[in-house]
Amino acid sequence: MTDTAEDPLVLVEDRDGVAVVLLNRPAQRNSLRYESWTQLSNALSEAADARAIVIAGAEGFFSAGGDLKSGPAHGAGAMGPAGRVEHAQQVMAQLRAIAVPTVAAVEGAAVGLGWSLALSCDLVVAARDAFFSAPFVARAVVPDGGLAWRLTQQLGRHRASSLLLRGSRLPSEEAHRLGLVTDIAEPGSAIDEAIAVAREVADADPGAVELTKRLVASVEAAGLASFQPLELAVATVAQQRSAAAAGRATFG
Repeated sequence: MTDTAEDPLVLVEDRDGVAVVLLNRPAQRNSLRYESWTQLSNALSEAADARAIVIAGAEGFFSAGGDLKSGPAHGAGAMGPAGRVEHAQQVMAQLRAIAVPTVAAVEGAAVGLGWSLALSCDLVVAARDAFFSAPFVARAVVPDGGLAWRLTQQLGRHRASSLLLRGSRLPSEEAHRLGLVTDIAEPGSAIDEAIAVAREVADADPGAVELTKRLVASVEAAGLASFQPLELAVATVAQQRSAAAAGRATFG
């Protein structure tokens, strides 16, 4: 199964006032193309008036991260080699700025840029058998979506370095122990549990929820804002190196 022009890359379902935003490339394990981020941005705008938002992947898998076949390049400008990275940064900033509660529902796995997306939500619900991983180095690319910053802030340099340099899997229960997951669900029930959690938070005073989200966001805003331009520059250099290596392999 492949994508067709008729297949929406992102779906939005209304669950009694909770908007469930589904990444919809199940045959590709919901990997993210440039267009996926555009449709996700549109979906978030559409869902902004919901009581809460849950982000999940279709058919039992959150996301395998950036689409390796399409690559991170988009556009012809100086930053074109990392165009998708920049677009993803912007959409995740949009997600963090939403006034209502946002919850990631992780079944299967959240890999690479998919992990970054999950961590951009206010809360993360993960199935007991799910895992997280960041296999960027093994793919000859660098971490993006703010993942290096987030993991280092949360886990410290050495544990973050182990996850990022070795690309090892982090089981959901260990992620929960480390504070990267807020709730554990039984396999197959992460979306339902995330909806329940979202409703619990949404039942509080909306103004208090929004203002609390603003306080939390302000804590990370300065650090992440200063980190992202460097991430974008490094991603551009990594893509150029990858393209050069491919050229040497073809012609050398």
